Amino acid sequence: MVDRTLVYVIADYGDLHDLAFAEVTQKLHTELEGVDSEIQTFAVPAFDTYATGFALAQTAINSKLGARQKFFVNTAPRKDDLTPRVKNSGEGFVYVKLENGVEICAVNSGHSLAFVKDAAVEIRKINCDTDGSQFRSRDIFPISFGKIVKGDYSILGEDVRDCIPDFPSDVVCYTDGYGNLKCSMDPEDLSSVKNKHLILDINGRQSVARAAEGIFGVADGEFCISQGSSGWTYPDGRQIRFTEIVKRGGNAAKSFGKPPGGLPIHWRSIE
Repeated sequence: MVDRTLVYVIADYGDLHDLAFAEVTQKLHTELEGVDSEIQTFAVPAFDTYATGFALAQTAINSKLGARQKFFVNTAPRKDDLTPRVKNSGEGFVYVKLENGVEICAVNSGHSLAFVKDAAVEIRKINCDTDGSQFRSRDIFPISFGKIVKGDYSILGEDVRDCIPDFPSDVVCYTDGYGNLKCSMDPEDLSSVKNKHLILDINGRQSVARAAEGIFGVADGEFCISQGSSGWTYPDGRQIRFTEIVKRGGNAAKSFGKPPGGLPIHWRSIE
């Protein structure tokens, strides 16, 4: 039990009751036969590689489990080539090892790996098929994942770090279950306007928010922008902290039209 491997599946199949999660989990258990493992699944919005990358980094970089923690990540919008696809081909499968020992196998799509890039000691292509199935994360990728979890690294290819985009700044990254928007804004950027009111412009909608000390630093029904609970520390010592936009007693995401990951955050002071 102490040596059990914990596998997190992060994917955009839909709600957790979607059949795709059941099928992928079933296939992963098959490929992990002989490994004492536990698989847990986490859903992100369809095609949202910013939410995928944020969720991955928040759970992988902060993990204290080291080599006992593995990630199987699949958000594959197939945006690398907008022409008609042959044999359902799509983005490649990539292996990432973090400084803390955590290992990740993920589709290299959009910003799925952008947040963990600076925490990685190794980012390499996985030599496996990238076509032949509409459902690659069930039919193709688990085979490679199983080999890597069992210590077979012979399927790893060239370094692909340069193919991973950089950490995105000043955008919506993730919406939590309360409708709070977790954004890649440095909270220090708000220090000069602390306790003042701002106009937030997101997704073509504007609202007044108070730059408060914490997300509950406003009256019920008001918007607040403040340092949130998310973030991590990179191996070089850089601390990453996220700003949250909250509507106390309400849902900020709904108020701003449920902005997807990657939309820019604009603000200006009105005091």
